[in-house]
Amino acid sequence: MLPWMLILIAFAFLFVFYPFVFSDISSTSKGQEQAKIAEKDNVRLFKEQQEQFQRQLDIGDIDSQQFERLLTEAEQLLLANTSLISNRKHTALEGGGWLLPILLFVLPLVTIVLYQETGAIEDQEIATLIELQSANGTNLSLEPWSAELVEALQQRVISRPDNIYYWAMLAQWAISNNDMASANGYFSAALEVAPRDSFLLAQYAESLFLLEANRFTPRVAAAVDAAFAADATNQTVLGLKGIEAFSNGDLSLAISYWQRAQQQLEPASATFQGLQTGIDRAELMLASSADGSAAANFFADTQTHKVSVRVSIDPQVSTTPDQRVFVAALREGGSPMPLAAKKISVSQLPATIVLSDTDALIAGQALSTATTIKVVARLSLSGSATPQTGDWEAVSDSFKLDEKGAQVSLLINRQRK
Repeated sequence: MLPWMLILIAFAFLFVFYPFVFSDISSTSKGQEQAKIAEKDNVRLFKEQQEQFQRQLDIGDIDSQQFERLLTEAEQLLLANTSLISNRKHTALEGGGWLLPILLFVLPLVTIVLYQETGAIEDQEIATLIELQSANGTNLSLEPWSAELVEALQQRVISRPDNIYYWAMLAQWAISNNDMASANGYFSAALEVAPRDSFLLAQYAESLFLLEANRFTPRVAAAVDAAFAADATNQTVLGLKGIEAFSNGDLSLAISYWQRAQQQLEPASATFQGLQTGIDRAELMLASSADGSAAANFFADTQTHKVSVRVSIDPQVSTTPDQRVFVAALREGGSPMPLAAKKISVSQLPATIVLSDTDALIAGQALSTATTIKVVARLSLSGSATPQTGDWEAVSDSFKLDEKGAQVSLLINRQRK
């Protein structure tokens, strides 16, 4: 950033130098020419006066003493006019020269101060950090973010709280960190700036749904309705409306919402397949139940896809009772975003953790959408859900997941490098 600023300041100096240098050259040439003309006029006038005084002396209008006095006065006037012209030319050349060094000092100082106050230095730094992270092959929606980028964003939203793009980025960072409370807060802050933005309304509703443990509480329902009113074609909102209808036992309406959401997705995408799983279940329940009333208790009573994970820590690993352990199921060969996850403290181990569709972090991305998964148990030294160097973990082999569920045992004994 600094080289570009120096280049701009140097370019601005040209506009400062121009009137002092080039205009001085021009004015000097014109001034010298005008001075010569004025001097010639003064000499001509003196000679005319001298001739007039001589004629008056010859005809007796003045005596010799008066002649000498008038001639002396004319000579003094000629000298005075010549001196005045010379002083004017000197003033024209040097009168404003003292201002140039002051401007050369003040211009960069004022430019830097004003740019820091009203410019976008911080925004440029953030853009540079994003480019740097992208150049390292990091997908911001999936991979851990650099601490410098997160800190820069958090500082910038304090001075520029009206930038909804930065709020949305912080929300994405929180989601990648499995921190739905913070993500929801960031989306809420963005909505204070743009309360009718359909994208923000949809993301806020989804994060609130996940924050409420995949339950349609009154405020979740209100958020989904507000997002649906802003954009009835939004794929995220349609997915949520389908889940709401399904949980209320309205299977036909749920199928309708999910099919509308599918129209905006590639058939090979995981989200499309997740919606299709929901549609298939709803159609199966419609076929087996005349009124579809069993759907209302589906999420509470049915655990069709689940994994039981027995987690323990190697005694040689140094721990404290309040440290966090994250247990997650991931799609084999897919996104590092967990399909289902839970966290417990070290004091609760050893323990058996059950992961199911109700532990999904993103709507439409549940265990039931995957066929092959692996399970990870990780002891976080920092308390963050994002894997970091120095954490201790255990990773299972990949295995097929069916409706009968699976059982896995993990011993945390390997440290991340």
